[in-house]
Amino acid sequence: MLKNTGVVRRPWSAPLAETARRRGVGVRSRAAYQASRDRAVKAAQDAMAQARLPPRDVDVLITTHTTSWTIPGLDVDLVGRLGLRPDVERIGLATAACVGGGHALVHAARALRRGRTGGRALVVAAEDLSTLYRPGAELPSMQDVLYGGLFGDAAAAAVVTAVEEADAGDLVVEDVWELVLPDSSDTYWGVVHEDGVTFDSGKAATKAPARAVAYLTEWLAGRPVGWAAVHPGGPGIISGTLTGLGLDPEAAGQHARDSLARGNLGGVALLDVLARTMDDGAAAGPGVAVAYGPGFTAAGLYVRVVPGAGLEPAHLKGSEA
Repeated sequence: MLKNTGVVRRPWSAPLAETARRRGVGVRSRAAYQASRDRAVKAAQDAMAQARLPPRDVDVLITTHTTSWTIPGLDVDLVGRLGLRPDVERIGLATAACVGGGHALVHAARALRRGRTGGRALVVAAEDLSTLYRPGAELPSMQDVLYGGLFGDAAAAAVVTAVEEADAGDLVVEDVWELVLPDSSDTYWGVVHEDGVTFDSGKAATKAPARAVAYLTEWLAGRPVGWAAVHPGGPGIISGTLTGLGLDPEAAGQHARDSLARGNLGGVALLDVLARTMDDGAAAGPGVAVAYGPGFTAAGLYVRVVPGAGLEPAHLKGSEA
């Protein structure tokens, strides 16, 4: 079953034996938050360095972090740890899960379009999905086996800026989209137990991606799509989305499959696929970035690559369109 997911090797923040020794939702949650927070700080610092963005010049901070419960949230924690201005605009996504990276980029584009040209947004996604691995004496369900082995721990960050004119190689956001798929609350969901958190899904999960793609293509309304960065939720999700967009699943899905081979990174996943796509330098012209999450939600961006040299993976520019 795990071989069919496309996962070959996934990153975890701690050795398997150490993860297995953690007992109780409180212990597991604290460990998951601390590990994901530390990775989030490093990813954000790297993104700002690549974009030559001083911390105090960040106008908007959007974070997505689902895999542990914490108050205050990751957004509040990062303000001090990154040295951001105390009055920075904050948007903290706590239950977006796998759609988080896409949803955060959508929020960044919308926030900058409300403001003035020259605004800068920092998007940070961090998950510690190994906390879903919950060994115990009870016989695990098939979902326990699947989700305990599918996901990997990761963090990613991107800088989005509002500029009057994009440079060669920039990824420009032209339009954004969100979806809550009707009647999909029984598709994917999280469960909190005394000994930890798990992830579960129902029969509707197999049909939800195809239903969402119909809404995606309706939103695109015939606009040209030359390439796509698709959330690597599984081989079927990748190929189904690309087919719905009129692209060759084999050729257009390589970066998504390469990302999935390192584990489904949850809310980080779309940012990872985008980084691989832009780093490759093969994307040209208009394209789509789309992420999916529970119950069944989706977030998409209609983007274009400005002709010219390649783009650093963590540097995105939002248009004023």
